[in-house]
Amino acid sequence: MKIIKVDTYLLKLPLTRPVVAAISTGKRGKPCEQIMMPVIHIETDEGFTGLGYAWTIGTGATAMLAALKDDFTPMLIDEDPLDHERLWQKMYWNTQGVGRHGVMIQAASAVDLALWDLKGKATNLPIYKLLGGAQESTIVYGSDGGWLNMEVDEIIEAAENYMDDGMRGIKLKVGHDDPTIDLERVSQIREGLGDEMWIAVDANQKWDFATALEMGRCFEALDCAWFEEPMICEDIEGHGRLAAQLDIPIALGETLGSKYEIHSFLRANAVDVVQPDITRVGGITEFLKIISMCDAANRIVEPHLMMETSVHLACGVAGVSGLEYMPWLTMAFDTPPELVEGRMVPPERPGLGFEIADGIVDKYRVA
Repeated sequence: MKIIKVDTYLLKLPLTRPVVAAISTGKRGKPCEQIMMPVIHIETDEGFTGLGYAWTIGTGATAMLAALKDDFTPMLIDEDPLDHERLWQKMYWNTQGVGRHGVMIQAASAVDLALWDLKGKATNLPIYKLLGGAQESTIVYGSDGGWLNMEVDEIIEAAENYMDDGMRGIKLKVGHDDPTIDLERVSQIREGLGDEMWIAVDANQKWDFATALEMGRCFEALDCAWFEEPMICEDIEGHGRLAAQLDIPIALGETLGSKYEIHSFLRANAVDVVQPDITRVGGITEFLKIISMCDAANRIVEPHLMMETSVHLACGVAGVSGLEYMPWLTMAFDTPPELVEGRMVPPERPGLGFEIADGIVDKYRVA
């Protein structure tokens, strides 16, 4: 089988509400109102096609699209699409000098998804079955109802809706310039939802070590499930010190760009819950290696975003304990995964199990 054609384009999808996290506050940026989605379609001489995509908020989307068109498309033509490992290595080593992580790896992740989608279609298997079929569904937590720009009552209502759907709980954004505001909000939400409610908190790299340590102890007292991205992701040593002094699990990984970066945190005992993003680490091919590393280190894996694809990892192999329910990209797909009694069920169609829905390209294509 040979790749004969590659098509790419860029979608701009609206979010259901403008969202604010700690990374959006102060001088870091503005509220997010849309998500950018570079898309790639790979066609073969045997009639099989593969769909791949990535995501970004704010910046980098046109750069990813250019990488797909100008750098990776020429590398793919006439190649066997079933050789996903060899092609990943080809993409990596031909662009390593300009992007060991970031834009180039994120563009490569879209190619990798398309290759896995195509592989599933060629074998007539959904990806989770191709990976091993470890389970038929996976637990999720609500992650689109705890933003900094939402009032406490709104968050409690969103959490109750998640629980009505059977989800295990909710993740809250923290990271105000005045951390006492976060403590008050989380305390009110804990009181409103009860002691048994699963609640995690996410600071999106907002605080320095002293503030993170103080707030971590407060979140411990409120029985929060984990403390996510308490400090800037470059500070491996600081996260190690923080993890050693707190009982609350430290969660991070969404802003790390390779298995090597994640391995550095594992070696430093600086993370308890590992949260790689399929787009940012280079696709399914690399994510599988990260799962194996975390399994060997006895660490929990909870993928960041990309639930429509991450569900195949969570159900395909052992080692992924749950998913983040964040339906930002769901509107783009014709048959996304279903939520059944609080658990996400992967599509049974071959490959990823979905295609871009009718009318989406005409309505939301920007390049």
